[in-house]
Amino acid sequence: MSLHDFIKILRQRWWVILLCTLVAAVAMFIVTPARGDTTQKIGNYTATTVVLVGDRAQPAPSRNDPAPSVQRASMGRIELFIKTGEVPKRAAQKLNYRDDPALLAAGLTVTSDPLSESITIATTAADGQRAALVANTFAQEAVAFFDEAPAGAGSAQLTILQEATPIPNRSTEGFVIPPDRNIRTALAALVGLLVGLALALVLDRLDSRLRTRTEVADALRMPVIAEVPRLKRGDRSDGTILTLSKPLSIYADGYRAARTALMHLPTQQVQGDWSPRRASGVPEEDAAENAHVILTTSAHAGEGKSTSVANLAASFAETGLRVLVLDADLRSPDVHTKFDVPQGAGISDYLTNRGATELADIMRPTSIEGVRIVTAGTRLDYPASLTSRLAPLLDDARKNADIILIDTAPLLAASDVFDILPLADAIVVVVRAGRLTENAASRVAELLGRFRVPVTGAILIGGHVRKADYGSGYGYGDTPTRGKIRGANRSATRPSIPTRDDVPVSPDEPVSTGDDAPRRSRP
Repeated sequence: MSLHDFIKILRQRWWVILLCTLVAAVAMFIVTPARGDTTQKIGNYTATTVVLVGDRAQPAPSRNDPAPSVQRASMGRIELFIKTGEVPKRAAQKLNYRDDPALLAAGLTVTSDPLSESITIATTAADGQRAALVANTFAQEAVAFFDEAPAGAGSAQLTILQEATPIPNRSTEGFVIPPDRNIRTALAALVGLLVGLALALVLDRLDSRLRTRTEVADALRMPVIAEVPRLKRGDRSDGTILTLSKPLSIYADGYRAARTALMHLPTQQVQGDWSPRRASGVPEEDAAENAHVILTTSAHAGEGKSTSVANLAASFAETGLRVLVLDADLRSPDVHTKFDVPQGAGISDYLTNRGATELADIMRPTSIEGVRIVTAGTRLDYPASLTSRLAPLLDDARKNADIILIDTAPLLAASDVFDILPLADAIVVVVRAGRLTENAASRVAELLGRFRVPVTGAILIGGHVRKADYGSGYGYGDTPTRGKIRGANRSATRPSIPTRDDVPVSPDEPVSTGDDAPRRSRP
């Protein structure tokens, strides 16, 4: 994934990241008390017993029996007898320890100090009382063992100097969250941010909707001839044709770009295994008459197809062409509402009473000069059978208009449009950003490719278009620029320079256009 792709995901899924961050921060702020518990957590307890080592008192020798020689046990030997042998067995029996006594002794830490002649017995456990009991028991059994003076142990007198007392050990394992409420909230927000980023990446991987110009062009296998940016909230009105109401807006320029493409660009067949390939890649058709009959369709309903037809009609009318709009979406006629024309006798009536109804009788004027419309009509019971008989109507329409715009049913919603596809000179697919999926786009491309119909391209509605792409900062906008002519203020202070019209020229002198004058490059 490139940096550009990552930034695109952030721009599209920023609300997911923000939501996860806020939820984590707010949840932690609520569950954390204002004055947190500053006491440190206790992990375990250590109990230590200190035993002094001395010489055992010897009995006084008799006259006939001299005192026996007894060697004192070394400190190392005393440690050994405390951790192995009889002492652990006695301690385990007293503590009711049922496992191997060696395991119980393994938890002891026995150290000796020759200078002070003392031995320290320490043990650690989660229960402080248990730790003290184990240490004291081993110390007591060690004292009793050496009091018995067993053979091989040596002589020693053990005395318990200090019994074990459990001492708590503070928990230092792992990461300890600070008790401060603000710190915990900040840490939770950071965790939520990371979770939001991961969730945004997962959603982007699972989301197959098309949003950008490149994605639409690749999925539909056709060029995007125009992009119309997302409308502002104040401009979202069903009855507003922005090409007419805001002719200088970037929305109107988008439809003018589509008009230019329809008038000048050649059509093509959708590329695919079902269509013959040329060396150049995409087979092209000659646009001899600049797309006289233009069919506008989409994959699904609600992608802006009817709105695009109305704005295209207004943009064609700007050039002085006679435009005729045909509402051939007989299942859900809607384009007449864009022109504020009531529903009445139209295409269905013309096709039902062939010969009894003339095209001139059902063509209605609109509020846009040069644009007329034929509504869907009143007999809409069998739309599929009516659209298959549309060819005679188009033959009559070609005689009454320069440009014919047909609004049809969506390609993937009804089969009515398939009967009209071969009758069009050019086909435009309207795509709303974020609504068409890759699978649906592939299906649209397959259908258009199998019919081998002439396709000009797609119009992307609601995509993200930067203002810089439309010349922002250079004086272009919704209103004309006034008083920004470069050098207007300086011309009033300069002396007047005579122009060519002010200098008398003799009839025999050739007029120079200035192209033959030598030029110097600027320093």
